[in-house]
Amino acid sequence: MSGTASSKPVAWECRFAVYCPPPRGERDDYHLVKEIAHYPDGSTKPHVRLIRNFSFPFWVTKSAFRNHKEKKEWELLERLTRFESTRANQNLAIAKALGTPGVRDPHILKRSPYLYGADLLSTSVIRKTYMERFPAVNTPYGVAAFDVETDAIHGTGEIIMATLSYRDCAITAIRKSFVTAQNEQGNVEHELRGKLDHYIGDVCTGRHVRWEIVLVDSAAEIVLACFRKAHEWKPDFIAIWNINFDMPKMLECLEHAGLDPKDVFSDPAVPEAWRHFRYKVGSNRKVTASGKVSPIPPHAQWHTVFCPASFYFIDAMCVYWHLRSQKGKDPSYALDAILRKTFGDRIRKLRFEAARHLAGISWHRFMQQHYPLEYVIYNVFDCISMELLDEETRDLQLTLPGFAGWSDFCNFNSQPRRLVDRLHYFCLEEKGRVIGTTSDSMHTELDAYVVSPSGWIVTLPAHLVADNGLCLIEEAPKLRTSIRAHAADLDALSSYPTGEETFNISKETTSRELNTITGVSEHTRRMQGINLSGGATNAVEVACGLYGLPSLDQWLDAFARAKGLKFDIPAYSLVTKCDAPDVWYSGEDVGDDEEPDEDFEREDDE
Repeated sequence: MSGTASSKPVAWECRFAVYCPPPRGERDDYHLVKEIAHYPDGSTKPHVRLIRNFSFPFWVTKSAFRNHKEKKEWELLERLTRFESTRANQNLAIAKALGTPGVRDPHILKRSPYLYGADLLSTSVIRKTYMERFPAVNTPYGVAAFDVETDAIHGTGEIIMATLSYRDCAITAIRKSFVTAQNEQGNVEHELRGKLDHYIGDVCTGRHVRWEIVLVDSAAEIVLACFRKAHEWKPDFIAIWNINFDMPKMLECLEHAGLDPKDVFSDPAVPEAWRHFRYKVGSNRKVTASGKVSPIPPHAQWHTVFCPASFYFIDAMCVYWHLRSQKGKDPSYALDAILRKTFGDRIRKLRFEAARHLAGISWHRFMQQHYPLEYVIYNVFDCISMELLDEETRDLQLTLPGFAGWSDFCNFNSQPRRLVDRLHYFCLEEKGRVIGTTSDSMHTELDAYVVSPSGWIVTLPAHLVADNGLCLIEEAPKLRTSIRAHAADLDALSSYPTGEETFNISKETTSRELNTITGVSEHTRRMQGINLSGGATNAVEVACGLYGLPSLDQWLDAFARAKGLKFDIPAYSLVTKCDAPDVWYSGEDVGDDEEPDEDFEREDDE
């Protein structure tokens, strides 16, 4: 709802900010800020603001305190000098402040132990500034849904239609050749509206959807038609389910048409020279500290679009997974599977009786060939169902922005990055300190002498797994399967940073770190290091493993010998669980006529 023309906004809410680097030959940079203007009557209106040469701070250690070679986690404000620069000139300003004006490589500059606060992005500083100035405004984000359909009949994979829906508005752009081949004599638009009323009329009526149909000649015109409306509606998010399918298709058709994506997706208010577009595909593999490579499934990747627009492209599928990753993996992250999980059979992707026997690409080919108008309605409901899903889960409206805080959405998949963004202002405002700057080389020479941080997660070899599976095969009732009723997983990495917070392990509070314990292997130190976080529960194992104290069975055996007793203890219970001194356990049975050990008698008397 828009405010009246005569009223002035009483507050501004920042949705996100996008950095526009200076083009060649220019020195000025810009930041596009998507705002929501709040008016006295309670109404709101989307707005785009361009900020020229936004300056934000970084800190450098004063010369008198540059007496250390390793990076610190933070430093007191009184030991630092504050500088400001634009993002375009940041490297130059840092090099000058550090006294190394000839260095321009940001990787080299960030290795300095005297640089602080340079990790925070300018876009995050802008969001935090808005939050501090207008703390009372916090409204749900506006979410539009977008989906394309591609040719499955001729195998070209070209875009044949696309729909963009936003609240009570929807637009579908369709290639004329797709819907007029079998309907040359009829009114295509009239027939499509009849199909819409027949299949999803109740949903559209309840949402008061105004549907615009546009018939065009090419795939590029489909994209242009949809995003002209996007610039007009100005939603906060344009959500796409599995964006890594739709975005490459759009970029491909724009390239064939000779169109630059930056001019299609950038907001018209952005000067042409400062427009840009970059689609960054999320990593599809994970490399651990030990060098092990494992694939990242599509739903767990994080794709980012860098473009100065009034909307932010987001992959709704990836957001759904990232917000629920701690709950385990779902069988499928297809839109239909998530809709059925959320709504049951009330809401799911459209299916048609004539094609119920088909699935996958065969279904799409059949529907495009024999039921093109119904296929258009299928495309429309894909978008509306995404909106319904987010209205139910509030993932994009509230949860994602709330968890992100003032961090840029491009870093949402990195919890450490978001944590450091929050710690930056916590240290600055609450502790009078500035957090350090990370680099591409955080290890020091002394790190080689302590237990390596890699190799803590170990998969138990199959031949060592206990044969305690359930007997589930009716024809072989005594045959154990590999199916178990109860299973647990220990991930040592989950103890960080919790373990460090618990023990207050910090460079600032650590003067010495354990290197070796004579007679204790590195494997034992690793195992007891894991158990150390549960000291009360694992005290015996820690004492036996690290300090060489006897096991409970050895204590019991020694007690029996001291008192001249003989317990009926199964032989396996006397197996030593740790390497203890031989004096505690001889391995011989205690006889009835054997004299008690004098040492233990004296210990008992005392």
